[in-house]
Amino acid sequence: MATDIDTLVAMGFPRNRAEKAWKKTNGAGLQPAMDWILEHSEDADIDEPVTEGQSLAAAATPSASSTGNADDEGEIKDGEQTAQSLICNDCQKLFRDASAAERHAIRTSHQNFSESTEAIKPLSEEEKKEKLAELKARLAEKRALREVQDKEEKKSNEKIRRKTGQEITLAKEKLEEEQMKKAFAAKKKEKEEEKAAKAKIKAQIEADKRERAAKRDASKQVAQAQAQADAAEAAKPSVKKEYTEARLQIRLPGTTPVTQTFPAGSQLEDVAAFLRDNGHASTFTLSTTFPRKTFQPDEYSKTLKELDLVPSAVLLLNTV
Repeated sequence: MATDIDTLVAMGFPRNRAEKAWKKTNGAGLQPAMDWILEHSEDADIDEPVTEGQSLAAAATPSASSTGNADDEGEIKDGEQTAQSLICNDCQKLFRDASAAERHAIRTSHQNFSESTEAIKPLSEEEKKEKLAELKARLAEKRALREVQDKEEKKSNEKIRRKTGQEITLAKEKLEEEQMKKAFAAKKKEKEEEKAAKAKIKAQIEADKRERAAKRDASKQVAQAQAQADAAEAAKPSVKKEYTEARLQIRLPGTTPVTQTFPAGSQLEDVAAFLRDNGHASTFTLSTTFPRKTFQPDEYSKTLKELDLVPSAVLLLNTV
C-alpha cells in the first residue's frame, strides 16, 4: 500500500520534495503536504536532499487514503463525541489540525473556525486527481505571477538602471564641464599673469633705458661743462707765478746731499759761501744735472732766479 509520500510521488512530485513536505508538516497528511509544496515550490533549497538523521519512519505508515483504515487517516467513527477536526465556518471546509487551518486562514483571510466531531475522509482517486490538477494550476498561476513580477521587476530595474545611467552621464558631463571651465579660468589667469609680468619687465627695461640715457646725458653735460671750463681756463692769459724762494739740493762727493732754501734774489755766490762756511770745500765749481751746465765765475754774481734755479733745483759740487 502506498504511503502519503508515495502518493505525492505518484502525483508527479519529486520524491525529495515529497519527503521534505511530509517532514515539514509533521506527517499531517496529504493535503498539508501538497499545500506546503505549493507555498515553497520557488524556494532556493526546495530540491536539496533531506538532512541526514531526519526520521521518515512515520512516512512508512500507510495512510487511510491507501489502506482504508479510518483510524490511521484520522477519520472519526460514528458516535464519538470528541473533536476530530477543525471547521471553517466561512466556507465549511474541514482541517486535520491547527496548522492546516492557519494556512487556510492566511490564504483565504477566513477568520471563523471551530472544533468539529466530523472525521475527515480519505481522498478518493478522483479527488486526488482534482487536487493535483488544482495544485498544478495554482503552481502554474504562481509561476505566471512570479514571471510577471520578475518582468515588472526587470522593467523597473531597467528603468532605474537607465535613469541612473543618465544621471551618471549628466553628472559626468557636468563635472567635465566644470573641470573645463576651471581649466579655462586657470589658463586665462596664467595668461593674464604672464602678460602682467611681461608688461612689468618691459616697463622696467624702459625705466632702465631712461635711467641710462639720463646718466649719459648728465655725463655729457658734465663733460661739456668741464670742456667749456677747460677751454675757458685755457683761454685765460697765463700768469707766471712768482716764487720768492729756491729750494736747492746740493750733492757732495762721498757725503749725504745737502738741502737748503735760499731767497730767490740770492746770488749763486751766496750758495758757494754757504758751502765754504759749512766746511764742505774751499775750491769747487757748481753745475746742474739737467740740462748739464757748469756755472762760470761771471755767473756767480747772478741771482738764483736769473739762473732759473727757482723754485727748486739740483746742484753738483765738483772740487777743484
